[in-house]
Amino acid sequence: MNKIVKIFLILGLLLTSNCGFKPIFIKSNYDFSITIKSSSGSERVNNQIITSLENLNGSSNYQVSIISNEQKSTISKDTQGDPSILEIVLNLNYKVEKDNKILFDTNLVQRSKYNNISDKFELRKSEEILVQNLTENFIQEIISSISSLNNDN
Repeated sequence: MNKIVKIFLILGLLLTSNCGFKPIFIKSNYDFSITIKSSSGSERVNNQIITSLENLNGSSNYQVSIISNEQKSTISKDTQGDPSILEIVLNLNYKVEKDNKILFDTNLVQRSKYNNISDKFELRKSEEILVQNLTENFIQEIISSISSLNNDN
């Protein structure tokens, strides 16, 4: 009985202790806000970017224009000619402006290779998750670049 109490006590301490890790982009109160000035290209990429960026509220306001492009290509085929390895490439061009002055214009590329799946429903779900993850990288890059601009001022 005494061993069980000690085990629960140790597990309780291990589970409730915190090492102090805090992700950089989880910061909830940036000192800037972002307005999307224009967007064109891939709707699913743009919608995810717009939804994430317009939730930021702060005193400095930046305008962002985004142009995205999504491409899916076959990297490798099997002996029967069916695709075996595929690649998704996302391109993003974004401009950051403040007071009608372009602060920078940047091109970003994210790519991911993945194996083909015979179940097309699962393949579409997998591709959707890949695009969401790659788009999240774009969002983090945009926030990081504007954050560094905002810290310089």
